[in-house]
Amino acid sequence: MHTGRLFALTGVIIGIIGLFMKALRTGGEGILGALHAANPDIPAAIPTIWGGMDTWAQVVLAILIIEVVGLAFRGARASMMDRKSSIITAFTGLAMLAYVLIKLFDARDQASGLQAAFAQAAGAGAIPQAYTVSAGIGFFVLGVGTVLVIAGGFGGMRKPA
Repeated sequence: MHTGRLFALTGVIIGIIGLFMKALRTGGEGILGALHAANPDIPAAIPTIWGGMDTWAQVVLAILIIEVVGLAFRGARASMMDRKSSIITAFTGLAMLAYVLIKLFDARDQASGLQAAFAQAAGAGAIPQAYTVSAGIGFFVLGVGTVLVIAGGFGGMRKPA
């Protein structure tokens, strides 16, 4: 299989793994259920990146993933992707990367809000400490996957030797 196709497929696999990782990382995850019972504005659990997406975004992302896989398997697999497939794959990867960055900024905002809720609960004596909250490593994994999809697309745009 040509390296451009392999990059695109590897990127899809890595991206899917990233989608099912937690969106936020905190040491206070175990007490979220109790805090949610006291204050419904606090989430009951930390969702995965996929679980935190709107339904329309999940559908679009699933279609884009299927598209990249279809383009990677289209034609003779030992040769480069044709130019049109390469361009579509690269721009699909760029669109996915843009959405990952939007969701990362959204997750950082959610982390700030949850960290403030932990600080408020700790100040009231409801929990022993104010836990820190940050965006999960899944965004990094997802970003690496989309960059590989982009690289796979650009790999088919160069002229064959």
